[in-house]
Amino acid sequence: MPTISLTTCLSLSQNSLHGSLSSYRAKLQPPLPLRARGVRQPGRPHPKKRVVFADTKGLPLITVHNFSCDVIHPKEELLPLSRMLQLLPACPTEVSSYALGFSQPLDDYGRFCRCLKAQKVCLEQCTIQGRFLQGTIQVHNLGYEKIVQMRITFNAWASYLDVPCVYATLLFRNEIDVFTFQVALPSGPPGPAGTIQFCFSFQCAQQIYWDNNQGYNYHLKPSDFLTTCKASVSEHGSESLL
Repeated sequence: MPTISLTTCLSLSQNSLHGSLSSYRAKLQPPLPLRARGVRQPGRPHPKKRVVFADTKGLPLITVHNFSCDVIHPKEELLPLSRMLQLLPACPTEVSSYALGFSQPLDDYGRFCRCLKAQKVCLEQCTIQGRFLQGTIQVHNLGYEKIVQMRITFNAWASYLDVPCVYATLLFRNEIDVFTFQVALPSGPPGPAGTIQFCFSFQCAQQIYWDNNQGYNYHLKPSDFLTTCKASVSEHGSESLL
């Protein structure tokens, strides 16, 4: 028969005693309350929604966006106002029987600046709108009183007419003043090239300066559009006779 020591009996009795106490304590502890889902616990107030308008923060209420189909490069310089006026259509639109017999002075800007510096007066741009010849002139601001005139002939200098130019207040450019001119062209069929010629004079501080296109004068020629139309009409007329 195996022998059981006193130490073994004491350890077995202690283990059984601890197990009984643990089960007894578990029975005495009250069960934990169940928490219902979706129920807000007290002490956590729900934040109220606030509506804040943009103008209270200094922001605009309406933002307007303008869209354009044209692509403008940042390095592209804006045209001067006088150049922009040149692009406006005539009102009413009328085909002229004349065309410019020279290139626009501003097309060669370096040459234009040299001429203006040497002559103190220079034609800036010129257009034909219907029956009217009009454009702008730049002069150096050498004094307050200035007289700027356009001298034009319609019969190759058999006679001529001096047309006063008008000061353009909206086109002031520091040391440069801008004057405008407008003159009616003769109606009827155009004369030969060079029949209409013109130049400009600038009088200031008892001095007179001229811009005559480096001695060649500015001149008009018959319109290429009318020449083309006449040729087209004559061709159609000859075809109809066949």
